[in-house]
Formats: sequence, C-alpha cells, structure tokens
Amino acid sequence: MKKYKVYLFDFDGTLFDTSKGLNYVFKEAFKVAGVKVEDKDIPYLSRVPLKESFDALGGDYNKVDEFVKRIEEALDEEPAIKTTLKFPEIDEFLSYIKNNDVLCGIVTSNNVNHVFKILDFFHLDHDYFKTYIGVDKSVEVKPSPKPILMALSELGYKGDLKDVVYVGDSHNDCLAAINAGISYYLIERDEDRDLEFPKIYSLMELFN
Repeated sequence: MKKYKVYLFDFDGTLFDTSKGLNYVFKEAFKVAGVKVEDKDIPYLSRVPLKESFDALGGDYNKVDEFVKRIEEALDEEPAIKTTLKFPEIDEFLSYIKNNDVLCGIVTSNNVNHVFKILDFFHLDHDYFKTYIGVDKSVEVKPSPKPILMALSELGYKGDLKDVVYVGDSHNDCLAAINAGISYYLIERDEDRDLEFPKIYSLMELFN
C-alpha cells in the first residue's frame, strides 16, 4: 500500500470499539427526547451527525437542547467509558506509529475531552496523535471537509493532499475525505457493507 505523509483517523468504531458505550449514551439521550431506541438503531445513530440521528427517530424538537446536553453528559459517564474496547490490532498499531514517527491525527464527530478520557482509561499517552479535532473545535461536522482541513492546518501540513489519508468507519467519513481532496479508506470491523469505497479490515493494512 502507498505510504502517506499524514494519516488521519476517525475515533469511534475505527480506533476503539465504543459501540456498547454509545448504546447507553443514545438510549439515555433519546429517553429525554421521548423516543425509545432499539439496539438495532445504534450502528446507524453512531455514524451520522446528531441532527440527522435526531431527525431520523423523530425526536421532539422542544427537547433538542436537553437531548444534546444528555448526550454530552452520558458520554463521560462510567457505563460509556468502561464498556469501551480496543480493537485487536490497536496495540500493534500504536506501537508502529510511535516507533516509526508516523504523523497521525484524530478527526472525530465526538468531543476531544471524551477521546482523552478513553485514552486515559487505557493508560495511553495523548501524544500518539499530533492533533485532535472534534465537534468542540470545529463548527462544521463530517461530511464537511472543514474538520479534516483544520487538522492539516494544526499539523502545519502544506504538502500535496494526495499524500494525506483519512480512515473511518462511516459513509460520512469517506465523503469528508472526498470533499477535502484527500485519500481515504473505509475500515470494516464486523460487517461488509455494500458501500463503494476502498476498504481495509485492519489498521495495519495501511503499513503493509
């Protein structure tokens, strides 16, 4: 596979398995909005912007502020943090990027403080990644290219965009990369969806 100069990553579902925690988070938040969420809804809800998820399940717009607040609270509660799992190759991946000085960053639809809490839970240094862009830093969300372009700006990268790659687990991740003019891969974890994007099945495929 081509070697890139900058590697950017989504967080939830890409680097860490936060599905059980998000199950708790969305059920708690939609309860406030008067909507019952089923387990089968979670994979979709975790891959789209909050407004889209709220619209999809018909949340009460009089309670949208309460919904967003409950999302933010629940993300950092014990059931969300302590049910997070590392994907099988994550230790090898982190060791590789550190030992080979791979320039990496996080671009997530989550907030940066939550990402740090997950890393701290696993006793992982924050400096594996040289920039962190989340919804608390970018006014626009994926599929907008703005979060990706903000990450490149923070990294001080002024090279060819073809030498930058973004890896995520959702349709919007790939669209954000396309809109930013960079390369991209969809990582498939436990399913093989019918999405017409280049796919990988392990982070280590990026370096083989």
